[in-house]
Amino acid sequence: MKLLINEWRKYLKNTRSVIIIPIILLLILIIYFSTMHFVVTHTSHSISKNDSNQVFLYSITICYKFINFISIIYASNILSSEISKGTVKFILTRPYQRYKILLAKIAAITILMSVFLIVSVIICLLIHILTIHQIPEISIVLKYTGIYSIFILAITIFFTAFALMLSSVFNSSALITGSCIVYYFFASGLWRLINFFYLHLPEDGWIYKLSPLNVNSYLIELISKTVDQSVQSEFFITLAANIVYALIFFLIATLIFRRRDISLSN
Repeated sequence: MKLLINEWRKYLKNTRSVIIIPIILLLILIIYFSTMHFVVTHTSHSISKNDSNQVFLYSITICYKFINFISIIYASNILSSEISKGTVKFILTRPYQRYKILLAKIAAITILMSVFLIVSVIICLLIHILTIHQIPEISIVLKYTGIYSIFILAITIFFTAFALMLSSVFNSSALITGSCIVYYFFASGLWRLINFFYLHLPEDGWIYKLSPLNVNSYLIELISKTVDQSVQSEFFITLAANIVYALIFFLIATLIFRRRDISLSN
C-alpha cells in the first residue's frame, strides 16, 4: 500500500500533466459536442433517443481512445524515467522486493486510468445535457462505460507490463515510448504482412487472432461488436489471452529487474 501511495504522489506532484491532460480532453469534447449541437439545431426533425445515445457513444469512444493513448505514454515512462534519473535507487534502499515495486506501478496507473474514465464519463454527460438537451438512457450509459472500461483496463495493464519489460532492459524513455506507440498503432499491420508473406495462416484461426501482435486489435474489433450485440465467448477468450501476455511481460520484467544493477544508472 505504501508503494501504491508513493506512486500516486508522483502523479499528483506532476502538476503539468494533472492540469494539461484533462484540459486537452475537455477541449476535444467541447469541440465534438459543439459540432453535434450545430448539427442538431440545423436538422428539420427533433433528435430522437437513439440519436442521443449514439452521440453519447461517440463521445465515450473519443474518451477511451484518448485515455488509451495517455496510458501508453504514462506506462512508457513509469519506470524508465526513474532509472535514467536515478530516483529508483531511493525506493530500492527500502525493504521492498522488486516485483512489488513493479506491481505497485501497474496498480497505480490502472487505478489512475479508471479514475480518468469515470471523470470523463461525468464530463461527457454534463456537456451532453448542455448541448443536446437530452439525457442518454441510463442503461446505455452503463453499458458503454462498462464495455470501454474493460478494454481500457486491459490495454493499460498490457502496455504497462510491456513497458516495464522494456524498461528493465533499456534506460531510454524515448525508445520505450516510441516502441509502445509503434506497437499500439502498427503491430497488427506488421503481423498481417508477416502472415501474408511468410506464414500463410488462416485469418479466422485462433493462432492468427491471438498472436501477441494482433490480440489488442482483435479485442478492439470484438468490443466494437458488443455495442450492438451480446458478448460472445470469443471476447472472453481474447481478453484472457491479453491478460496472459501481460503476465508473461511482467514475469520477464521481474526476472530482469531483479538481476539488474541499478547502481550503474545515472
